[in-house]
Amino acid sequence: MNLDSNFLKSKSFRTGKNNKASLMLIPFALLSLILVIVPLIMIFIKAFVPTNGATVADNWAVMNGWIWEKILISLVIALSTTVVCVFLAYPFSYFLSNSKSKVFKAVIIFIATAPIWTSFLVKLVGLKTFFDICAGYDNSTYGNIWTILGLIYLYLPFMIMPLYSVLNDMPKNLVNASYDLGYGPIQTFFKVTLPYTKVALASGVTLVFLPALTTVAVPQFLNNNNDGSMIGDIIVDQGQSGLTSDIALARASTLSLVLSLVLLCGFGVYVLFYKVIWKKYRAKRRNHE
Repeated sequence: MNLDSNFLKSKSFRTGKNNKASLMLIPFALLSLILVIVPLIMIFIKAFVPTNGATVADNWAVMNGWIWEKILISLVIALSTTVVCVFLAYPFSYFLSNSKSKVFKAVIIFIATAPIWTSFLVKLVGLKTFFDICAGYDNSTYGNIWTILGLIYLYLPFMIMPLYSVLNDMPKNLVNASYDLGYGPIQTFFKVTLPYTKVALASGVTLVFLPALTTVAVPQFLNNNNDGSMIGDIIVDQGQSGLTSDIALARASTLSLVLSLVLLCGFGVYVLFYKVIWKKYRAKRRNHE
């Protein structure tokens, strides 16, 4: 009888726990529906429904060679920004997490994340002014390199925060155990530290790459070239024109849909390479060893 009552209690406890977990998913599901799924459906409909006096082909006529070039340039800029942020944020977070002073950590993290707490417009104006002062004359910033520098400044804190958070909480006995097994600092980093932080690294890459790819206003502020805009600026311009023009709104939807498909294809390539090809290669290598 005791066993039966304990079993029923444990079962009801698990059921109650599952019900609570299901209830907690409802707000997330509603937000996803309202903020992600419904807008995607509307974008898809707008891109494939003829507008007044225009056909679906007119909606997709925006996808010319110049637009594809802008998408490619935007991808290169976003990727360059992300790579630089990784190489700056990782050693910064690693050495800071190993500091013994909590006060020093708090001060440095506050300074490193200060750009987050400042107005976006103020940051852009400040960067533009600083770059012009460095060059010695006004409107001196020509080229995508200035856009990349600006994006690094803006999004570096979003790479630092997840990496530092994980590295700071990383159990020290893992590193000590690696040293006890005879591994040096470099081997320990690649065999212990890097695998331990791969989720945080993936989070930081996502938080930097996606906003950098679709950034708005940064290229127009920091790159004085007439064709210095990125794909995010073009989508916004089409969207603003869409307030008075249905075809412009349909073309903005087309651009957004194509960019989403490009990102989805890129993610598919990553999954195919890392999850399938790379893991199979490592498994075969272990078998040979």
